[in-house]
Amino acid sequence: MELNINSPMYYKEIYGIDNEIYELCQNIHIFFKDKKYSDIIDIVGLIPIIAPQELITQGKYKEKKLCSTEYGFADVQLFIDYNDYINADMHEKKKLIIANVLKSIKSIKGKGKIDYKVFENDMKLFCINNHINY
Repeated sequence: MELNINSPMYYKEIYGIDNEIYELCQNIHIFFKDKKYSDIIDIVGLIPIIAPQELITQGKYKEKKLCSTEYGFADVQLFIDYNDYINADMHEKKKLIIANVLKSIKSIKGKGKIDYKVFENDMKLFCINNHINY
C-alpha cells in the first residue's frame, strides 16, 4: 500500500517542516510501499490537520475520509490536537503522527476493505525497528 503522508495542514504554514517528521513519513512510505492490505485500495493520501481549536470551530479546517474504490485511492485528513503537538518533544510528535496514521487507516478500513489488524501489526513492527514507543 502506498502511504503518502503530507505535511500537516496549518502547522506547516506557521512552523515550517520538521525534518525529523518528514523523514519519519518518508520511512513509513518506504516500509509500507510493497505491502498489501486491500484488494481495492492501493494508495492512501494522508494529511494530518494540526490547527488551533478556534480555527477548527470557525470551520476553516474539517476532517475528510474519502475512499474511491473505483480508482483504488483513499484521501484522509484527521485532526491532531494542536496544543499537544506544539508542546511535544520530537519523540512525542512522532508518536502523534503514527497515532494519526493508524486512526486514518482505521477510519477507512470498512469501505476500503483494509485488513487493519495486519496493518496495525506492521506499524508496530515499524515502530520497534525505528525505536519509537507509541
